[in-house]
Amino acid sequence: MTRRRLPSAAALALAALAGCSHPEPRPGGEQLALRQRSAGVTATRYDDPKTAASLYGRAARNAAAVDRPRLAADAACREGVALLAAREPRRAERAFAEAATLARDAGDPGLAARALLGVARARRISGEGDAAGPLREALALAREGKDPTAEALAHVGLGALAPPAEARERYAAAERLAGDAPEVAGPLRLNRARLDEREGRVAEARAGYRAAIAPLSTADDRLGLLAALRAAARHADADPTSAAEAADLHRRAALVADGLGRAEIAAAERRAADGGPSR
Repeated sequence: MTRRRLPSAAALALAALAGCSHPEPRPGGEQLALRQRSAGVTATRYDDPKTAASLYGRAARNAAAVDRPRLAADAACREGVALLAAREPRRAERAFAEAATLARDAGDPGLAARALLGVARARRISGEGDAAGPLREALALAREGKDPTAEALAHVGLGALAPPAEARERYAAAERLAGDAPEVAGPLRLNRARLDEREGRVAEARAGYRAAIAPLSTADDRLGLLAALRAAARHADADPTSAAEAADLHRRAALVADGLGRAEIAAAERRAADGGPSR
C-alpha cells in the first residue's frame, strides 16, 4: 500500500499566500466614488475637514468620469462644506460652483440651489464677490425644485443684505417656509438678532442671540454658533446681574473657537470668562 504524501507546511503557506495576493477587481467609478464619499463622511465626523475635502473631491471627479452628475454634485457640495470648515472659502466657492453646474446637468434644481447657497456663503466669508446674485438664483431654483428649506435659507441670506423693512419681510417668509428646521432657525434667529441690535432693540437682540444657539448647535453650524455665543456673552456682560451667565457663554464660545482652530478668539473668550477683557 502506497503512503499518501501530505503537503509540507511551507507548501501550505505558499498556497495561502497565493490566495491572499490574488488581485481584487478594481471597483467601477461609481462604486469608488461612493466609497470615497463614505470615507469623507467618516473624516468629517472625526473633525478632519481637510481630509474630508480631499476625499469628497476625489469622489466628485470619479462620479463625473462615469457620467453620474448627481452623485458628483453631491460630493462636490460636501467638498465645499468641508473646505469652509477648513477655512478655505475661495476653494470652497469653486467646489460649490462646480456642484451647481453638475446638479443642473443632473436635472436637480434643489441640489443646485443648495450649492449656490454655498457659493454665496463662501463669498460672504471671504469678503470677495457678489453674494446676492447666487442667492437670487438659489431662491428661484429652490422654488422650482420644491425645496422649502433651501428657499428659506435663500430668504435669510438675501435678508442679511437687504434694508431693514425688506429684511424683516424675508425673515418672515423664511419662518413660514421652514422656521422649525434647525438649519433655518439658527441663521434666521441670528440675523434677526443682528437687525434688532442695529435698530436699538437691545432686549430683543439679546433674546434672539440666545435663541439662536440651540438650533445652530443642532445643525452643526459652528461659525454661526460662535457668532451667537459671543454676541450673547457681550450682551450678558452689559448686565451686572448676569455675570455667571456671561462667564458660561464665554467659556462655551472658547470651546467652539478651539474646534474651529481660532486660537486667538478662544484665548480672548477664556480671559473674558475669568473676568478680563475679551479683546
